[in-house]
Amino acid sequence: MNSKLIQKLTASLSIMLVLMLGFSSQSAQAQQDTRYSQYMFNGLVLNPAYGGSVEGASLSAFYRNQWVGIDGAPVTYSFSGHSRLGDRVGVGGYVQRDEIGVTNTTSAFLTYAYRIPFANANVAIGLNGGVDFYSANLTDVQGLPGTTGPVDPVFNEDESRLMPNFGVGIYYHSEYFYLGASTPRLLENKFDTPTKKARQYRHYLGTVGIVLPILPQVKVNPSMLFKTVPAEAPYQFDFNLNLIFMDMVWIGSSYRTGKEFGPESVDFLAGFMLRNGLRMGYAYDLTLTELDQFTSGSHEITIGWDLRKNNDMIITPRYF
Repeated sequence: MNSKLIQKLTASLSIMLVLMLGFSSQSAQAQQDTRYSQYMFNGLVLNPAYGGSVEGASLSAFYRNQWVGIDGAPVTYSFSGHSRLGDRVGVGGYVQRDEIGVTNTTSAFLTYAYRIPFANANVAIGLNGGVDFYSANLTDVQGLPGTTGPVDPVFNEDESRLMPNFGVGIYYHSEYFYLGASTPRLLENKFDTPTKKARQYRHYLGTVGIVLPILPQVKVNPSMLFKTVPAEAPYQFDFNLNLIFMDMVWIGSSYRTGKEFGPESVDFLAGFMLRNGLRMGYAYDLTLTELDQFTSGSHEITIGWDLRKNNDMIITPRYF
């Protein structure tokens, strides 16, 4: 591609992101929900049944900067927390902000999970409820460099909308294995204006993972995240493999599929967890699509803290 085309692509990316990644039109095909490379440590955002799955309370914060170097690319912040109430109930909530081009969506959801013991494990059924506040500063959108005349009428005025929603999930887990399925947002809220038709689409997620010892101080942790928006976006898989050393340090890699199961990115993960429950993780995504000509990749940082009663030290670490 020549430099003029690259300049036009970069300048117009915010417009494309509004159309493709914010509120997809009925003819567009795109995932709307936020993606996370370290999804195994952000279970509450993916599945409300995850709440209360660890002893005591757990707090997590995420920062994701996607497609660095491209103006208007997604930037995401999230904070979540959950805790057990007795032996059966888990409660929690999360706040998330997604900034894409001239749009941003702030979400606030509460979660409830009921856990049922089953064969040395637990099965939890979860429910969440909350709101998404969507806003778009469409009047800030400018035409391509060198063009004159009015911008498309769709960008003539700013837009905002408050949309209630709720989701459900189921989560089976033991100390070394988990399997979950969820629909974080069941309502397909419509957002129609005189110039366009848009809506939220229902996403279906599935997760599975296991921890296996291979050496006295080394464990292997394969996992997978599956996402789909039926008839609107391609199936997407995240295949991950982490190595865990001394139950404290992990390093690993993921492979993410895109359209028609082609490659979208390969991700590299690293982190640690201390006996006091503090954990930190970092992920770098190397883009494998045509966007690799315009971005150096994506970065994701997570910080978490698992709290135990009476400040007890953590004997059994958290793998997911």
